[in-house]
Amino acid sequence: MPDPMTASLIREPLSSMQIHKIPLKGNIPNDFQSRGRGFVHSKGAPVPTMLITGVSSGIGNALVRRVAAEPGWTVIGTVRTVKPPSEHGLPDATFLYSFEASDADAAAALAGRILAEHGCPDVIVNNAGYVLYGPVEETPLERIRDLYQVNVFSPISLIQEFLPTMRSRGSGTIVNVTSLGGRLVFPFFTNYNSTKHAMEGYSEGLWHELKPFGIRVKAVEPGYVATPIYRAMDDRAKPTGPYAKSLSAMNRFSESITNRSTPEQAAEETWRAISDASDKLRYPIAAYARVMVRARALVGSMTFMRFMNRQWLGK
Repeated sequence: MPDPMTASLIREPLSSMQIHKIPLKGNIPNDFQSRGRGFVHSKGAPVPTMLITGVSSGIGNALVRRVAAEPGWTVIGTVRTVKPPSEHGLPDATFLYSFEASDADAAAALAGRILAEHGCPDVIVNNAGYVLYGPVEETPLERIRDLYQVNVFSPISLIQEFLPTMRSRGSGTIVNVTSLGGRLVFPFFTNYNSTKHAMEGYSEGLWHELKPFGIRVKAVEPGYVATPIYRAMDDRAKPTGPYAKSLSAMNRFSESITNRSTPEQAAEETWRAISDASDKLRYPIAAYARVMVRARALVGSMTFMRFMNRQWLGK
């Protein structure tokens, strides 16, 4: 791990990446034990490290701040453009690397730098991603490919880079921030939801493969959270053409939702998932998300789909 007491440093990009290193403030306790987390560090043991992708705003940003409230963690975050952590609203002790998830080669470069400078993280949180909204028929295939690169192939690439070290040491936690849309499908979120379904299936398969090696896999499933990932939809598909009526109805439904979780609430529940030393896989965030998942299981998928179609589109 690099000396955290060095002066601030910005390095030139290395394959879509920079690092901004800020001196840690205060002393990290030598004798540290985290309740229920499974991370037990006695005197002289290494400080645990967490990598969180996509921390410039939203859930990732709130999670960095939440983890910083716990003693003894080194937090590494990724952003698209490196600035001092305070300019991202983050604690000064955060190590920031620039990372362009749409670049297929960026994950290997990022992992190489982190392994060299910090060692393998104890926890990896794949949070970076974005929403693509609109009719499937009208969405250019190039945009769908980019969506899959960012939301699916980038986190898979990062996991593959760190897995050999995690497996050889027999510990680690991988957290994939999926979505309620990875359990359900919302009209006109079809492309986005399909990426989250992919990560749900990937997480479940990974859970089986890595359990014998002591590596925990968690899928955190936010529903509607008040973050820029949805505010960016203000530029969404305009309700014209053959899908205009349905798209307008879905827009009205989305805008009517008032019980959105805050990023801080989502971060708190993500932290609870990280802290859970059990082998539980899925963590729906917010009560309404848990209710919707249970309702579908209770009434059956087709009954649920017909009911929600009437709610969403009036059909």
